[in-house]
Amino acid sequence: MNRDSIGVEILLFMNRFFKRPVHPFNLEDAGIKTFAEWEFNQSKRINLYYLPDINLFKELQGKTILDVGAGGGGKSTFYALNGAKNVIGIDIKKEFIEQAKEFASSKGAKNVEFFVANAEKMPFSTNSIDVCVMNDVFEHLAHPEATLKEVARVLKIGGKIFVNSPPYFHPYGAHLSDLIGIPYVHIMFPEPVLINAYKKLASDTKSYEKRVNLRFGIVNGKERITYINRMTVKRFENIVKNQNDFKILVYKLIPLKKHLKPLLRTPLREVFTKMIVFVGEKET
Repeated sequence: MNRDSIGVEILLFMNRFFKRPVHPFNLEDAGIKTFAEWEFNQSKRINLYYLPDINLFKELQGKTILDVGAGGGGKSTFYALNGAKNVIGIDIKKEFIEQAKEFASSKGAKNVEFFVANAEKMPFSTNSIDVCVMNDVFEHLAHPEATLKEVARVLKIGGKIFVNSPPYFHPYGAHLSDLIGIPYVHIMFPEPVLINAYKKLASDTKSYEKRVNLRFGIVNGKERITYINRMTVKRFENIVKNQNDFKILVYKLIPLKKHLKPLLRTPLREVFTKMIVFVGEKET
């Protein structure tokens, strides 16, 4: 038995003692609610990240909204039914867009459209969007700097971008928590161990192919966790600092727990940050 195999067995053993966070894939497998329904319900809470600095829901009223990383369509549909003039949702996954269209139709949302599109090169006119929302998306972008540039292109002057994103060193920053409940597991175990342990756990689910294909891919001949870009707080700050398209209206870190907020002013902020929050306004 090699070192990685031993690591997998240790991880699987440890995992028995940790409760997994509530996750939409597990809810969907159990027939409790679909991924889109879960997104729709969670959308009610998005504004909490931006308050009291700025009211996202107020900014959506009567506007053309771009939802980058629309997923199953729950978020886009929520915006469409809560004051937006019209909503455009994009995702790189065709299967998500198909689900999104069905979900929006089931909710009677007629002012929303969905497209399979890469956020780095969107099929929309320059200066055509009022507000762009990127909820739990920034950590998945292959080239976040290029995506920000493209969002700036399609936004109208004075248009706003809303970003909230959990950093890589979040307790579940590897995005494997649907099956692995161990906090900070991606810090304790190497990537091959994480992948193989996850696959073993996924083999007992109804949605093995969906879970595995979404999270893993081949890079330079090796299987990697391609679902995330390993976005740290430091990297995010450098990206925002070095861009010239947006005036920074809001930038803040939200701690895992309120009493941990003082730690966000120390080097420990990477492991105690729940969410990175950014709001920018296109100036020119």
